[in-house]
Amino acid sequence: DYWGNDYFDDTYIHNGKPVKFKGYCTDIWFDAAMKFAESCAKAGKPFFTYLATNAPHGPFNVDKKYSDLYAGKLGVPNAEFYGMITNIDDNMGKLVKKLDALGIADNTILIFTTDNGTAAGFNARSGKGFNAGMKGTKGSEYDGGHRVPFFIRWPDGGIEAKKDISRLTAHLDVMPTLTQLCGIDGPKGVALDGVSIVPLLKGDGANWPDRTLVTDSQRLENCVKWRKSAVMTDRWRLINGKELYDMTSDGGQKKNIADGNPEVVKELTAAYEKWWASVSERFDEFV
Repeated sequence: DYWGNDYFDDTYIHNGKPVKFKGYCTDIWFDAAMKFAESCAKAGKPFFTYLATNAPHGPFNVDKKYSDLYAGKLGVPNAEFYGMITNIDDNMGKLVKKLDALGIADNTILIFTTDNGTAAGFNARSGKGFNAGMKGTKGSEYDGGHRVPFFIRWPDGGIEAKKDISRLTAHLDVMPTLTQLCGIDGPKGVALDGVSIVPLLKGDGANWPDRTLVTDSQRLENCVKWRKSAVMTDRWRLINGKELYDMTSDGGQKKNIADGNPEVVKELTAAYEKWWASVSERFDEFV
């Protein structure tokens, strides 16, 4: 944040100093990422780039040529929000073309993912927008709040194209996966919650074990047990310790079947208790 920033011709902190740039925020950051990739490629050096855009996010400011694409469209709750997404799509296209032009596209691990469910692309009350049939939006404990896409591309590394993976994975798997793909050691003396998903990326995952993961949305100074939480397996979702959904037959999480499956509830509750004991060890530390 900087005084007067509105996504256009803004001031950003660059190497520790405020610098005024000309253009739209997302365009500027993708352009900087491409210039960095080009400098490394020409020097024959490997590189790592992490580009986290603020868009699509409020305030919903975007060039009219993007928002006009959706203005007045049936079922679109926020034309600017959709326009911001289309601008990201355009920039991803430019990035891929740049990697191609540099001759490094097939030997660069390229990942596209997001950080939460939609915030302004779907209106539950009106039913406008697209949410893939999922329940809940950003911040929700239901799948619509936290399920996200994760696309990974690396032809030279043996990752198969056009392959869908349906097994349960999460953000905490990214680092162990990248360390294995790159053939480097992970951090010493750290107990990782995530696992490498290389067996899923390069194999059929036949021996991939069922796992239990937990997500919650606290947004509080003092965390509250079971708050907006989901205990997840490939098949089940235990919501707030009370509601149970079978995702194989009820992806929209419409029918709570907790009463009819007490053993499943008991098992997932025990998994949550173990997780809570682990993450709560440092709750007294001020962030």
